[in-house]
Amino acid sequence: MDIQVLNIIKKIDVFYKELYERTNNSIEVSLKDNGTSVSQFDLDATAFCIEVISKTFPNANIWIEEDKTILKSDIDEYTFVIDPLDGTASFLRGYPIWGIGIGVLRNGTPLLSYFYGPACNQKYLAYEDKIFVNNREYHSENSMINQDTKTIFISSRLHKKIDFKEFTALKLRNFGSTLYHVIMVALGKAETTLIGSCYIWDVAAVFFLAEKFDYAFYDFQIQKKLTLEELMAYKSEKIDTILEFKKG
Repeated sequence: MDIQVLNIIKKIDVFYKELYERTNNSIEVSLKDNGTSVSQFDLDATAFCIEVISKTFPNANIWIEEDKTILKSDIDEYTFVIDPLDGTASFLRGYPIWGIGIGVLRNGTPLLSYFYGPACNQKYLAYEDKIFVNNREYHSENSMINQDTKTIFISSRLHKKIDFKEFTALKLRNFGSTLYHVIMVALGKAETTLIGSCYIWDVAAVFFLAEKFDYAFYDFQIQKKLTLEELMAYKSEKIDTILEFKKG
């Protein structure tokens, strides 16, 4: 693992904690061109991520939700795909499960997965065949899960596309953050998660988890496994399908 990449993650980690503490429930909100909300928290976080990455890797390829002008061709070995605030609706309503997600690739290969939710005090970092939960190495064999409660996480509008009556033996859950849902699956705390139409930054922060721990994204309708190259090809375009994340 490149220590410079880890140092960037640590700096972003500290910044998010301090930014959350400074926000203190005082949230400035504006509307994007597509009618969705964006907060000053989003914008401040976006600016910091771009600044701290660019200082270390000035030619890095940065794909970040709130600043599409930073999209570049693959001119550097490092690519950072960032959702500065996954779970915006939850954040704006004062719910605790939201956070930043970062996926780092080196020469097109997933290098690191990271999610940090300062309000729920949950941090997930994966690299070099290891997963860390709140800075402690996670061992899945020690995870105690009630096997009679099988769970599927779903995105908030998915009921408009799928008839869930057939999912009678499963619990359906939505916590408001796509990345949090996917991480729960990767930690063995749910069977699968279904994700409606999304963007690459909504899922890139778990690419490393998927590659190293035998999970994969599938096109739900046709049950076709989607490769990393297929997903990354979308860049700033919407992935207009239902993704299913589960054990490969």
